[in-house]
Amino acid sequence: MKKDIVSAKEKVNFQRWTNKAINAKKDIARAFFNFALILREIKEQGYYDVKYKNFKNYCENEIDIKWQTAYDYVKIANFVVENKDCINQKKALVLGHKKLKLLSQKLSKIEAKFRKAILKKISEDDSFTSLKNKVEKTLKKIK
Repeated sequence: MKKDIVSAKEKVNFQRWTNKAINAKKDIARAFFNFALILREIKEQGYYDVKYKNFKNYCENEIDIKWQTAYDYVKIANFVVENKDCINQKKALVLGHKKLKLLSQKLSKIEAKFRKAILKKISEDDSFTSLKNKVEKTLKKIK
């Protein structure tokens, strides 16, 4: 509920806490992407095999994450690394987990030239629904 009369102190507190929330959200995005890159490296280099036979068991037993989620993160990291000329780290951080998962699922298996064309058209400001519609519409044109 919006107040009719707001003091200067309340305005300062509002802005301070809003900034803290925005910074925390950015920290989460950075942590997510960093975690995805770390999982990718562990899987790619086989660092899990010191104690585990496979990456799945490592994830579930050593770092307490469901293996499906870990594989999603690895796929996202792979997708960003493979398309780094279209999605740099800053753009990946802004897009976030949900949008990157969508892009990696929808675009990983299409030809590189089409994938790059689609990725160049997306904006960090696109909502998830807008991004999904844009990708699906473009994919229909390709097929």
